Parts: sequence; structure tokens; C-alpha cells
Amino acid sequence: WVSMFIYPIGGNWVWGGGWLSNLGRTLGLGNGAVDFAGSGVVHMCGGAIGLATAIVLGPRFGRFNNDGTPNAIPGHNIPMGVLGTIILFFGWFGFNPGSALGIQGTLINLVTLAALNTLLAGAAGGMTAMFYMWLFGPAKKPDPAMSVNGVLAGLVAVTAPCAFIETWAAVVIGAVAGLLVCYASFVLERMKIDDPVGAVPVH
Repeated sequence: WVSMFIYPIGGNWVWGGGWLSNLGRTLGLGNGAVDFAGSGVVHMCGGAIGLATAIVLGPRFGRFNNDGTPNAIPGHNIPMGVLGTIILFFGWFGFNPGSALGIQGTLINLVTLAALNTLLAGAAGGMTAMFYMWLFGPAKKPDPAMSVNGVLAGLVAVTAPCAFIETWAAVVIGAVAGLLVCYASFVLERMKIDDPVGAVPVH
């Protein structure tokens, strides 16, 4: 249903000449909505659907106590989760720079800049999330699961502008995303929404 109805409509709004891409012409807002590789069209759409699904399904048994306090249910194999993130990080270099293949002109410059910004934002997101949990987290130590979610959040955040921004901006975008993924995870817990792998804050 998502691939038949929701995604094609949202994708058309931004990539198919729809109303979001025409905001620059109709409201004088510069270029309108520009999403190079899909931060909004792909990732935000998936995150919103994941949030709606988590709310409908409700929390897992034992996730929250009667007074609303959360219980941690750790993953069964953290090294495999880290390996999965490394594989995703590698795949993002096909996802972001590969989106330049449909653009004519200075293709090599777009591909190079998109790849570099992807690397920097992912690294900044992971480092920021790691230091945040180390300094302010409940356990006061680095959290591998939150660190890899910071990497993914940085990658998601830079996917839209990766071919158009300076490298310093990619670091800032990734760092902010790494902070936001930690904060959003705690907000979801307080709202008693169970997101087992942190997919909603990441996306």
C-alpha cells in the first residue's frame, strides 16, 4: 500500500514537478523543495509510517512498567547490529552519489561532493551520539546501539542536500542529527511508544 499510494504521491510532489517543487515559482521561495537523494521523500515517509505502526501495535510485553517507567530490552547481538550499520554506511555511497547519475553536466563533481558529504555527516552523527550518551546518558558510558543510530541519522539527514552543500555544513548536519536521534529516543520512551531499534528517531 505504501509503494502503491503513499510513496508515489509524495515522490511526485518533490521529484515529479508537484506543488512542493514548484514553491519557488508559486511563492517565490527560491528553488522550492529540493531533495537530492530522498531525505524527505524516502526516509521521512518511512519514519512517519514506522511511527504510526508503532503506535497502532503498542509496546512489547514488559517494555513499560505499570507506572510508565521503561525497561530496557537490549538487542540479542550488538556486534551484528554494528556490522549491519557498517554495511548500510557502505551502501549509502551508492545511494547518495548514485543519485547524480540522472543529472547531466558536471557529473563527477556532484558524485565526489555527495560521497564526501555522506562520509562526513555519517561520521559526525555517530561521534556526536556516542559523546552525548557518554556525557549525559543514564549509564554515563558510550552506547553502541545509540552510536550506530547516530551514524544512520547523520546519513539520513545529509541525503537531501549532499550534492549542494559545503563539507563543513555536512559535519554540522550530521552532528545535529546525532544529537536529535538521542533526544527523540528519550521523548518516545516518555510517550510510551516502543520503537525497538530506534527507526523513528533515525528517520
